[in-house]
Amino acid sequence: MIDIADRLTATYREARLTTADPAADATTSCGLVVRRRVRCALDTAWSALTEPSGLDRWPAATAGALEAGAAVRVADADGTVLDRVPPHLLAVTWGPRLGTVTIRLAADDQATTVLELVHTGLSPEDVVYEGPMWDVAIAVLEHRLAGNAGSDCGNWRVSTAVQTFGQHAVSAWVRATEVSGLATAEALAPAAGRCLRRVAPDLTRPAPA
Repeated sequence: MIDIADRLTATYREARLTTADPAADATTSCGLVVRRRVRCALDTAWSALTEPSGLDRWPAATAGALEAGAAVRVADADGTVLDRVPPHLLAVTWGPRLGTVTIRLAADDQATTVLELVHTGLSPEDVVYEGPMWDVAIAVLEHRLAGNAGSDCGNWRVSTAVQTFGQHAVSAWVRATEVSGLATAEALAPAAGRCLRRVAPDLTRPAPA
């Protein structure tokens, strides 16, 4: 199961400009922030993100030695580790133009961990496309950390409940980007449609004629 209401309301989402330069390239001058409390200890979260034995729990960083300067494969794109400060910080480049992904972890007073993910080098359309996929990725991470391993996670990720959450996450990122003043909902509609087909393929597939 997935608590869609909790994931929508207890996750912080922000779209923002990452430069004050008015002449900056609009396709790389934005970023997104996702912040969520993960129900595990700090060291457990760090291990899941960085150690070979835990990387299968995290659909973002999947290969490579996670040391500063090392090459790494992040999902389906090549990158480089920019910084690594155990157990609090991991920063990597991602792909030819999709910028930098920085993950920060901090223990809180509830024996859980605050996970903040910042993805920069984006356009407003990229924010709407990438944001929901990070939402789903974090949901999968938490599902595995809760003791759900193996093939169950693959099935769970494409379940109707998770796809429904993905649909809502797309809407949440459209709102966050529109509120930020970066783009209108109308301008973001094509990117939202592409993301919906990615995170909720079964729910957005045209009905048979």
